[in-house]
Amino acid sequence: MRYVDNIPIRLSIFASIYVIVLIFIAPFIDHLFTSLEDDELIKENNFQILGEIIAHVIVLTISWYFLHKYLNKILETLLNIKIKEATKTGIDFISAIALIGLQRNLIDKLEYISLEHPFRLNDLYNR
Repeated sequence: MRYVDNIPIRLSIFASIYVIVLIFIAPFIDHLFTSLEDDELIKENNFQILGEIIAHVIVLTISWYFLHKYLNKILETLLNIKIKEATKTGIDFISAIALIGLQRNLIDKLEYISLEHPFRLNDLYNR
């Protein structure tokens, strides 16, 4: 029995590789978008901030899809192992949490728009 046939070891290897890759990719994606402080300086309204949040989530979704699709194949080839369902579920979970957790600009804007300065009903009717 090879050591990579052990599920906890396989999960540890894949999770570590995914987190390392995401530590390099996630800040690049985050810096494509302005910070909340920059948005407040140029006096963007809630709808403009919401538009940036939606765009940020779309970019994250597309990036995660391609990263997940190709990194799995690369790791299977390099390590000469087949990714089984338990490992795939662990990778999905870790990669999604790591990618979203490293998006400081997105998290700040979501907190702002949902907690500090939420949409009000009169915001929708005053347009």
